[in-house]
Amino acid sequence: MNSFRAAAAASTLVLALVLAGCSDSTKKEFGLEANPPDAFQVGVQPPLSLPPELGQLPPPNPGQPRPQAVDAAQQGADVLAPGGAPATAATPGEQALLQQSGPTPPAGIRAQVNQNALIASKPPGFVSNLMGKGPAPTPVVNAPAEQQRLQENEALGQPVTTGVTPQDSGQSPGLWQRFLNIF
Repeated sequence: MNSFRAAAAASTLVLALVLAGCSDSTKKEFGLEANPPDAFQVGVQPPLSLPPELGQLPPPNPGQPRPQAVDAAQQGADVLAPGGAPATAATPGEQALLQQSGPTPPAGIRAQVNQNALIASKPPGFVSNLMGKGPAPTPVVNAPAEQQRLQENEALGQPVTTGVTPQDSGQSPGLWQRFLNIF
């Protein structure tokens, strides 16, 4: 019974350490970190109203937005620029500058750039460290071993193309790969 308690305590400690090392997204999924809603997408729904006579209700349109609903983005734009920004025609100088700046960027380019930056800056997670550091980099010739191979070929009178060129990938194996290399 005493060994059972020790095993339970050890497994609890290991589980706590594993969860502490999780990435931010995993912490959010397990509820260890707050996941607040996006403040710019939260909108206030207008209250429901009931007409004096229920017979005057228009027929429902399934899948259509409510007529009282206001888009959160439009509501935010209205707050920033009440009455809407006056539409002014671009001056000839502004038009020339826009033409020289190149084609208009595709829709959603900012979201794509932000997503790429997030992926590029993400540190390797627990599983990546366990399995290895990801895709292997381009191998580089191991110069001292290659020089030794060439000298041996020259001493034996063999062509320089005999044998395999020694290469070094510069990547350390992960814990799992080191474990498998034991066997």
